[in-house]
Amino acid sequence: MSIYSIKQLELVSGIKAHTIRMWERRYNLFTPQRTDTNIRRYTGLDVQLILNISQLLRNGYKISKLASKSLDEIVALTLQNSKNTTLSKENELEPLILSLLSFDQQTFKSTLIKKIDDQGFEKTYEALILPLLYRIGILWQTGMLNTAHEHFATNIIKHILVSNYEALKEPKSDSQLALFFLPESEFHEIGLLFFAYVAKTQGLRTIYLGQSTPVEDVIKTSKEIQPAIIFTSSSSSVSKVNLTELSKSVHKNIKGCHLCITGYKANQDRFKMPKDIHVISTIETFNKIIKMVSKR
Repeated sequence: MSIYSIKQLELVSGIKAHTIRMWERRYNLFTPQRTDTNIRRYTGLDVQLILNISQLLRNGYKISKLASKSLDEIVALTLQNSKNTTLSKENELEPLILSLLSFDQQTFKSTLIKKIDDQGFEKTYEALILPLLYRIGILWQTGMLNTAHEHFATNIIKHILVSNYEALKEPKSDSQLALFFLPESEFHEIGLLFFAYVAKTQGLRTIYLGQSTPVEDVIKTSKEIQPAIIFTSSSSSVSKVNLTELSKSVHKNIKGCHLCITGYKANQDRFKMPKDIHVISTIETFNKIIKMVSKR
């Protein structure tokens, strides 16, 4: 059985640790085990309880009313409430986190697809998928989730992305070309796939080389196909790409090419980037580059 700290409960639910402790005293809501040094330890059932309570609180329920209910009653109330209420931005992650924790693939996938059907793919990506990936990263770092949880979620998101990408109409054969690749030791491709999707929606031809592609092969290929955009991603501190050298090689060998980069580390290091590399964090930023190359 997995054991969690009060800090981990705070991170997963957004409810402050002092509030959780107060609920324990006032409502006997949790009965954590304690270590020899009197440190609280919570179970997976406690995590499920606080996630459901967090969602219900944001939909107007009072903790004094919820505290008297059993976990099964609270879960049932959450399910009923989710059918009758449009989730706000701040609490729509909870159903996804709950289904992720229990590896409930059907619920996780159907929740995302319904949101895409309601709001469109691009809006869903920025308003829901990105915050979800950020939350998953935090929970993984703190031990709330393991690698299996992360792979479970990212592979479902990736498959949905690819399906939407493949469903798009193929651009005209004479339209500008964008090449997408991940450098060696980079395997987080959801952001890269998303911007390939955006490029295709805007009428660009796209070539997607995928994970861990040697830069020298990218340059060699680019000499042949002359892309208007080369797009990469940097999310990992162990990424084996020298962006300054990549920029020099691109501009030496591919005339008029725009070099773009996305990813957590890229955005973190944006002020250290070579000036001729476009750091892309939003659809609007990338669309400006697309408009520039489309006018040629």
